[in-house]
Amino acid sequence: MKFILIYICAIFIGNSSVQTDNYATAQKFNEEKNYKESIAICTSELKKLSPKNTLFTKFLSLRADSYRESGNFTAGIQDFTALIEINPKNISYYVGLSYMYGSIKLYRNCLSALEKALIIEPKNIYTFNNLSYYSSQAGNYNEAIKYANEGLKYVIDPMWKGALLNNRGYGYIGLKAYKEALSDINETIKLDPNNSFAYCYRAIANINLKNFETVCADLNKAKSLGGVELTEDLRKQYCKD
Repeated sequence: MKFILIYICAIFIGNSSVQTDNYATAQKFNEEKNYKESIAICTSELKKLSPKNTLFTKFLSLRADSYRESGNFTAGIQDFTALIEINPKNISYYVGLSYMYGSIKLYRNCLSALEKALIIEPKNIYTFNNLSYYSSQAGNYNEAIKYANEGLKYVIDPMWKGALLNNRGYGYIGLKAYKEALSDINETIKLDPNNSFAYCYRAIANINLKNFETVCADLNKAKSLGGVELTEDLRKQYCKD
């Protein structure tokens, strides 16, 4: 009997070691942006594991991340929903789920996930920032401003203050309060000069205020900081290059 128990334990430890190695391989594929291979390994290993096993959660979380990065948002929604069922107090899963919904413009579901995250951590700046941004995406500009204002009550880090001001500015643009928007966005750029959205939003505010002098420069700056798609249509209209 003792021999059998030792043998079973040896098999369990061996399998666990192999699965840990497979996780490292899947993680490496993810880091190399080879998401298809990462997903394949995670899917294979998930079939072998109990949901109660900590490795199950790790593989599921990694697969969800690979789905997010590869743009398979529907599959990612399923994985993040499953992760929330396993650990309903993990705020990162709600944020991940909100991103998936936001990416396919299901903003009601996106905002619902973020509101649940806020219940878990009522002063989380990242959640307030996302609630503000996605509220504007949904056309709820007053809500966007409200969430930005709430986040500003708790923010300490200058970069996050800039992000909240930028999203409040985005809300003001939606309400056609362009001078208020410009004030917030200028402050954002002082706090975080690498915020590509801020330069694009400043250009939009100035376009509506008929101040065209710096519009193209701001759009080009936003593009250089990674906002290529964000600025594409506006650059065609306001930049001669």
